[in-house]
Parts: sequence; structure tokens; C-alpha cells
Amino acid sequence: MFAVVTPDTIHLPPGAVVRLLGSWQDYQALNEQLGDRSSPRIKYRDGEIILMAPLPEHGRKIAV
Repeated sequence: MFAVVTPDTIHLPPGAVVRLLGSWQDYQALNEQLGDRSSPRIKYRDGEIILMAPLPEHGRKIAV
């Protein structure tokens, strides 16, 4: 499966990491667009926006 990043859609397969050049303002706009979605995760680092899609086993809680 391929990563798809367009102005309207962000779809990342599990385990994917995508790095995009962007400003803090770009990050804020993208973060607002994503809203409360838990995936992809998004980070900003000095001129770079990082999108990460966690693997299915991460974040999954096991009942004890």
C-alpha cells in the first residue's frame, strides 16, 4: 500500500513515516485539518512536518 498525501486526503499505511518541508503555519493548518484523529500522528521539527502512522499493535490495549 502507498502513502497518499494531497490537499484533501492523508492516508498512510501502518508503519509509514512521511517527512514534508513546511512552516509552523503549515503544521498548524494540517493539524487543524486532521482534528481529533489519532492517525496519522503529526510532529513539527524546524522546517519539517513529520506524519507517522503507527503499527496496529501500538496503542492497542490488552485486557487482563
